[in-house]
Amino acid sequence: DRPCKHTHNHRTRLRESSRLSDPRPRYSYLSLCEESMLHLVRSDPSADRPEWRPYVFSRHPLAVAYRYSAGGYSFAGLLLLLFADRMRSYDAGVWWCALGMALVVQGAVAYLGDVQSWGRPSVWKQLDPLLASTLFLAFGPWLGARSLLGHFVVPRSTLSLWLAGCALALFAKAKAAQASRRAAPRLEEMLAWHTLWHALPFLAVFCILDLAYMLTFAGSEFARA
Repeated sequence: DRPCKHTHNHRTRLRESSRLSDPRPRYSYLSLCEESMLHLVRSDPSADRPEWRPYVFSRHPLAVAYRYSAGGYSFAGLLLLLFADRMRSYDAGVWWCALGMALVVQGAVAYLGDVQSWGRPSVWKQLDPLLASTLFLAFGPWLGARSLLGHFVVPRSTLSLWLAGCALALFAKAKAAQASRRAAPRLEEMLAWHTLWHALPFLAVFCILDLAYMLTFAGSEFARA
């Protein structure tokens, strides 16, 4: 028994020594899933080419739509600030004013990161995706979870429209990132998909006005039906 036990311990030490000396990085299943999800929506910075700045600032309809699409965040944020009291009737546990102010800031950050600093290094390029992803998680999965738990009570049609819009916006963001990683990226393709990603705040504008309208003209009982 002693030789067998000694051999087993020796093999165990060898495996541990081999594992510790292995220079390859170790990834957990969760870290791999997180990295894969981030890769889906992460654009290639090298696709942000300086020679494309003239087109981005041109009067081409796609370029104009791309430049002004970031303003949807600020518009939605201003509406949230304006109708914060009415939105609390649907869910008093959400800090609607804080989210509204964050959206207003995101409009400026998105423009500075996506448009003003196109082809140039800038801190806005790091702040923009960080704030945008945080707001997306807050208005998408978090509000959806609060609705399932019975805290965020809105008409089912409005909630379904919003969650479908979030899914389509995420798809557009993934397509924009995919377009930027092509061997020969096309500027028009990247701008088109990114503009569709920025269409989500305009859907938020519609949903906010819809909820505010129902609460104002149809009464709180209907609004919470």
